[in-house]
Amino acid sequence: MARYLFIVSVRHPVLYDYLLERFADDPNAQVVLDRRRIERRRSEMAVIHDRRHADRRQRSEVGEALRRRSVAVVTITSGIASD
Repeated sequence: MARYLFIVSVRHPVLYDYLLERFADDPNAQVVLDRRRIERRRSEMAVIHDRRHADRRQRSEVGEALRRRSVAVVTITSGIASD
């Protein structure tokens, strides 16, 4: 079964609160605030790695969705087939 991660722009706390309440009882949904800028500042000196990571493109898509719609929805699949 797929799970959904809702990433909400820090500029829209009302939307974040709404989504938290809306999906509070849904075990397949998680709502988080976009914290990438904060984390980048904290670990700027420590993080030196290959920029060709597979998930780099998805991060770009998330950033674009946050700029356009204030929320990005990421579908997480387990990759394990169930009977």
